[in-house]
This record gives sequence, structure tokens and C-alpha cells, in this order.
Amino acid sequence: MIKQERGRKSIMTYSDKQLKENARVGMKNVDPADIRPPAILLCQKLTDFSLMIDKDGKQAEIGQYFNTGKLEIYNSFECYILYAGKSKYTDRRQPEKGEQDQYKVLGVMADDFTLFGMTFKGSARYTLSGLFGTAAANQRPMYSYLIRMETKEISGEKGEWIVPVCRIVRPEADPEKLSLLEDQAKAFENRSEGAEQNEEYEDRDEGEPEEPENF
Repeated sequence: MIKQERGRKSIMTYSDKQLKENARVGMKNVDPADIRPPAILLCQKLTDFSLMIDKDGKQAEIGQYFNTGKLEIYNSFECYILYAGKSKYTDRRQPEKGEQDQYKVLGVMADDFTLFGMTFKGSARYTLSGLFGTAAANQRPMYSYLIRMETKEISGEKGEWIVPVCRIVRPEADPEKLSLLEDQAKAFENRSEGAEQNEEYEDRDEGEPEEPENF
């Protein structure tokens, strides 16, 4: 905290660094599992864009990502994936299809390690297959890879839509980052055993159309 004198009055300022350092003050005894991470959503044609507005009042566009916690818009972003779990969901628009597979993911942003969740369903459920394969082939945990989430537009009989794309930037080599990532990944792995993941974090339907399942 910096105290600046201006005449007889003093002005107190508080830096973003101080806020970050004290982010857990008052929450020492809060179970991290009870903290509901925000979601990062990929905006589609049917997205409710009135909810996709950043801190400066700018509205996200089709094909951009929106962070519901930080209220930020990204064309792409870099992150680490801590946990991925396969589960079931029922499409509210086509309930007759019954339960379908999806992946729910927890990760941290590369720049500040803030937590987020993502859902991959329909054709997008294969988004992280490359990461899974690379991690298994090299016998490295997936959290040890820095990845970049991008987008790509595809088309089919039912129109055009945007799908997420996962690109591996590089294996992480910083021991301090790897240690922190390991601790967080193990914590979520332990909490996930026998637990239902559907309520793990904030989730919204981004209005993704029904695309071919074999993409």
C-alpha cells in the first residue's frame, strides 16, 4: 500500500500486485473444491451475446472465446490442462438422442495461473485427443505441456460453425511452474474420484449446432 501526500490530505493507493498476493486472505479454510471456476466459452451463431461483454463493454464475436470470470475476450489463449473427465449430457434441443459423451476440463491460464473450466461436446469432444496422445506417448502428464487454444471454421450439411483447436506449444521446462501445476492437477484428480463432474464449474450452452458426430 502506498500513501501519497497531497497538501494536508493523503491518498491511499492499492496495487494489483498487492491484490494478487492477498487473493486467499480470509479464505484459508475454504476447500478449493468448493470454489466454482468460471468457464471459457467459444461463441457460436446461437450464443447469447448479451452475456459475452468484457470489462470495457466490448461484445465478443462469433469464433472468439469468452472468459466468464475475468470478463475477457480471446481470439486464442495459452494454458495448461490440469484435469479432463469424460461424462454424459443430454442435448436439450434433441433429448430423443439420449445421453451423449462429453469432456469436462479444468485448466489454468498460462499468464497468471487462474483456473477455468471448458466443455467439449459433439465433434469438439475430440479437441484434446492430440494432447492425450502426446502425453501418453512421451510418458509426461498433460499438465506439463503449454498449449494454445485456437479456433477453426468448418461446414457441413447443417451449415457452418466454429470448433476449438488445441495446439501444443512446447513441453514446460520451468521446475517452479511444473511443481505448481503438479500440485493442482493431483488435487483435482483426487477430488474427482467417485465425484460427479457435471457441477464442477460454471457451464452454459453456447448454442453450438448439431454437427456431424464423426468430425
